[in-house]
Amino acid sequence: MKKNNISTQLLLLFFTILLIGTCAFTIITIVYVSYIANNEVYSRLTTYSQLLLTNPNPDNSVGFPDMEIGYFVHKNTYNYTYNIDIFGGEDTIDSIITSINEKIINNEITNNQYYQGSIDYQSQRIYYVYSGKSKFNEYSIIFTDSTYTKGLIKKIVVQMMLIFLLLLLLASFAIFVWSYRLTQRMKNIQDHIINLPKNKYKKAYIDSNEDEIGELSKSIEEMRIEIGTIEKTKQEMLQNISHDFKTPIAVIKSYAEAFEDGMADKEALKIIINQAEILKKKVNRLLQYNSLEYLEHDKEFEQIDMKELILEVVQNFKYQTNLNVELDLDDNIIFTGYRENWHTVIENILDNAKRYAKNIIKIVLKPNRIRIYNDGEPIDSQFLNNVFKPYEKGSKGEFGLGMSIVKKTVDFFGYNLKVVNEEIGVSFIITK
Repeated sequence: MKKNNISTQLLLLFFTILLIGTCAFTIITIVYVSYIANNEVYSRLTTYSQLLLTNPNPDNSVGFPDMEIGYFVHKNTYNYTYNIDIFGGEDTIDSIITSINEKIINNEITNNQYYQGSIDYQSQRIYYVYSGKSKFNEYSIIFTDSTYTKGLIKKIVVQMMLIFLLLLLLASFAIFVWSYRLTQRMKNIQDHIINLPKNKYKKAYIDSNEDEIGELSKSIEEMRIEIGTIEKTKQEMLQNISHDFKTPIAVIKSYAEAFEDGMADKEALKIIINQAEILKKKVNRLLQYNSLEYLEHDKEFEQIDMKELILEVVQNFKYQTNLNVELDLDDNIIFTGYRENWHTVIENILDNAKRYAKNIIKIVLKPNRIRIYNDGEPIDSQFLNNVFKPYEKGSKGEFGLGMSIVKKTVDFFGYNLKVVNEEIGVSFIITK
């Protein structure tokens, strides 16, 4: 089944609501107009009811041009009637008068009162107004049929329906223009999203309207900028990884070829093994960084004794350097997370410190705080905010993934990491 576009859906919804509204409006209108027509009839009849008692004259026409009126007047034993032929002759008038009188008596009308009402007589509605000083001596009954009310109702309903139809046409045009404009704006955003990869996330588009679609457009623009930054970072990473891997591979290849040609001794094998170890470490770092993309809180964080973990990392580290490692570790300091990942964090920070330190690396562990200090040169201010970006080249030309892995891991476990230039040296500080 073909899906309708939003413009069609809006029009269908509009006409459905309109149809229900029209039915309700028509019923209410007819009821209300009937009420108005009845009041109008009674008002007209009442206007002449008192006149008939003071000046009944069968020879004069009493009524309105658009309404047929009949009356009966009883005064001082005399009866006056008018327009009896229109209502079916004298016998019909007598029947109507009798019916009205019975209704008046049943309602116990007192002197000097008006009474209005209607009766059904031979498939038509008769409206009447009764007035009199005494219903037995002087009274008048003026009446008419439903011709006027039907005509008035028809006239008002037709006029209102014409106005309603005009409003309907204007509303339909307005909803069509609005829905077309709305769907066109959404289509522009859709085309923009589809073409983002083709434009390499460089082409901007913002809907300038201050509404939900405008806000959506701004959010998409923010996403475009972020994706563009990520794509640029990935491209730079790919170039840097290629450069990073190329050096040890080239060394291994050249020494292997020299060894094959008999031009190298066993020292060449040591160099090959050393470069293979460097390459292995780089591959492991890359795998660690990639695994962080899929790191999820799918199991409860562990309670990790950080003193024990730091001592374990330092034990493995001290044989790799001649630097002096000073420790100031409080007991029973617990960090939450996964032990393997925290091991990687401490190991990578120490590896970075080893690269830059001159003589001392110092680790201080306090409640909710780890500080790892080295007495190397301070980080240049232009690189200070980029230390944790993957493969961000430093002032000495080194680049890698180690500190980026540290940053992503610490963030995932809900801790903060910052780097601070000390008066002498640099500190990496992890806090809760």
